[in-house]
Amino acid sequence: MPLSSQRIGRFLSDHELDGLLLLGDGRCNLEIYYLSRFIAPDRFALLASTSISVLVSGMEEGRARKESAADEVFSTSDYGIREKLARFERPEGAYVAVLKEFLRDRGVKRLGVFGDFPVRIYLDLAEDFEIFVHESPVSEMREVKTAEEIEAIRYSQRACEEAMKLAIEMIRRSRPSGEILVLDGEPLTSERVRSAIDVSLLERGCEAEDTIVAGGSDAADPHFVGSGPLPRDAPIVIDIFPRSKRSRYFADMTRTVLRGEAEEEVVEIYQAVAAAQEAGIAAVRAGSSGRDVHLKVCEVFEERGYPEREVRGFIHSTGHGVGLEVHERPSLSEVGRTLKENNVVTVEPGLYYPELGGVRLEDLVVVRRGGCDNLTRLEKRLIL
Repeated sequence: MPLSSQRIGRFLSDHELDGLLLLGDGRCNLEIYYLSRFIAPDRFALLASTSISVLVSGMEEGRARKESAADEVFSTSDYGIREKLARFERPEGAYVAVLKEFLRDRGVKRLGVFGDFPVRIYLDLAEDFEIFVHESPVSEMREVKTAEEIEAIRYSQRACEEAMKLAIEMIRRSRPSGEILVLDGEPLTSERVRSAIDVSLLERGCEAEDTIVAGGSDAADPHFVGSGPLPRDAPIVIDIFPRSKRSRYFADMTRTVLRGEAEEEVVEIYQAVAAAQEAGIAAVRAGSSGRDVHLKVCEVFEERGYPEREVRGFIHSTGHGVGLEVHERPSLSEVGRTLKENNVVTVEPGLYYPELGGVRLEDLVVVRRGGCDNLTRLEKRLIL
């Protein structure tokens, strides 16, 4: 299990709690998934104490025993949910009655919950338990990845690379026609490339939303997904951040390519971004800070004559953590904290000028004591 019982025990001891209670479906509540490795279509309860216990519906009990990483699996049927449904006016009342019995059986008196805990259930439980609202420690715990998690991210990154290769090959095979690119007699659009990326990812058990394929002035907006025919002679930013449907772990990668003839200034911008990324990757190591990495990148841009930080130029942070979320801690930014071994972070500097477009390069790396391991193997080449 990614979260050690020692860290749970320490948090409970520090706050004088008997347990932490989480409610959710595991799909939307990533903290529940992280602790249980279980996804159900309906809400279930997770109690983190000296062990991890889950309380699921009778329909999900068998699957939870097979699939979850919980130490104990209990069913609402074990607590007479049918009889309670007949006795209570509200189904929620019956569920809370089950939940109270479940907590009492685990010896809980002082209970910790997080800020997103359902208010109605909180008020009902507060009649019988001392409840304390805390900031969740799980997000911080998720920062340091296990070997298993790193392999899951690596798998998603391999799928990402195959999709990126396909997208780049479509652009390489295209031909300039007027102001746009044409492939097989039809305009090569952002939507067309994005569809090919989606199919490639699905074939490898991954999925992605909001994939960016943006060219020309569209690429000057870092998060604009792009639309319509892709331009000739202009940089095209492709940013793919897929998630494995099985493991639920993300990857993230960006490449910038150009089909046709590149203006000298575009080439210089690309070279500056590549140099800044190289400096950023070289600065990543356990014990350094996300701020240190970010400042190294900024130094390269300033030395090369690109000092802008607002509206134009380098207008975002250097990178972010990747895991069960595509954007999670730690941050490579002006407020980035100390990096720890086995953090997984992106290094993705970019420069953006509306009159020229945008250029961004992004690799995914694992923080190590003496540097980092780059999970991204795909080459970087501007002109196709």
